[in-house]
Amino acid sequence: MSRRTPRLHSFRTRLTVTFTAAFLTAGIVLLAVVYLAVAHLFDTAQHGGINEVISTDGTVVAWQSSEPLLEPGSVTYPNGLPAGGIQGVIDRTQITLRDDILAGLVWWCLGILAVFAVFAAFAASRLSRAALTRIANITSSARSITQHQLDARLNLPGPTDEIKELGDTIDQMLDRLEDSFARQREFIANASHELRTPVATARTALEIPLEQGRVPTQLEPAVTRALTATKRSETILNALLDLARAETSQLGKPEPIDLAAAIRETLTDLDGLIASRGLDITVETTDRQLTADKTLIEQFLRNAIINAVRHNIDNGEVDIQTQARVDGIDIAISNTGESIDPDTIDDLTAPFNHGRTTRLAQEQNPGYGLGLAIMKRIIERHNGTLTITPRENGGLVVHAHVPDHALAKALPVRSACQEVGQTGASRVLHR
Repeated sequence: MSRRTPRLHSFRTRLTVTFTAAFLTAGIVLLAVVYLAVAHLFDTAQHGGINEVISTDGTVVAWQSSEPLLEPGSVTYPNGLPAGGIQGVIDRTQITLRDDILAGLVWWCLGILAVFAVFAAFAASRLSRAALTRIANITSSARSITQHQLDARLNLPGPTDEIKELGDTIDQMLDRLEDSFARQREFIANASHELRTPVATARTALEIPLEQGRVPTQLEPAVTRALTATKRSETILNALLDLARAETSQLGKPEPIDLAAAIRETLTDLDGLIASRGLDITVETTDRQLTADKTLIEQFLRNAIINAVRHNIDNGEVDIQTQARVDGIDIAISNTGESIDPDTIDDLTAPFNHGRTTRLAQEQNPGYGLGLAIMKRIIERHNGTLTITPRENGGLVVHAHVPDHALAKALPVRSACQEVGQTGASRVLHR
């Protein structure tokens, strides 16, 4: 980790300030106790022993003894001072000496306390940094773990203490999460796969009598509705399988993908629907191929184009662009359509989210709310980014950046301007 100056309100700063404040508080309390103890010792010592007043030349001016004398009188005064005057000199001298020593004690203690406070602050900062660096490592590692990388673990090094216990606890939690996600995805995949056969059997059992005219006339509407519902169920099951594969399957071996050819193939498959709705399709592609999982990227393009065609308006527009970037390819597909609330745009990538009811109500081109979810998972599996924004006059713009696996292995990189310039001419494919 790089060294950074602690922020003003960071936990490390607050911890250092707390330790230093606690040290200063304890030091001030100790200083007060020492001051009172020394003052008490001075006061006690003044009433015992021998007290003398000595002049600057070393002559004893007066002395007083608490020792019992054999003769009356306990004070001598060589200079002829009265006893009361000598006592006053002694008392004033003692008080002055006491005050000077206590004042010096206070200043010395304050100086020493200040030095040790600086040392305590430095030590607290270093100790908190050592401890919090390990916590920062936990944060960084945990942030890099996604639902597609649940096999990663912290494996925190260091002594067996509370911080390592925290790291081990997070690893155990990740074990449980990985197992839970795996079971969920396995259930979806298995359930979808197991249901395909009976649904396909039911569809065949309904189609054959209808095609052969062996269904009574009065039952034809009901059988037709049942067949339509069966086909819808089959489509949903296939979409669920696609979603499960996008989330759980290992990426295939990266291979060059001709995006322009994949786009043309999808548009050809949708030619009848495009023509019936009178859509204008504009395509502008780069000449550079993308090295990635071919199956998933082609599925992404197919889902994106199908969404743009289905959730459009009659005589609307679809614009498809691919642009080469330094580290990969940008894919942008926009279409006209209904207005979308920007606040709900992120919800469209959730499974079974249909947006507004009008999208689901298009019976001629029904949606199941899985297309964008599958697209998002595919781009995430490639460590790319997917953004969805509403068009000003209605419709959506789906923009994906897909890193190129070949470029990630770093040959000398050309400039972005050179790469972006490799695009083909715009053309209208359908009207």
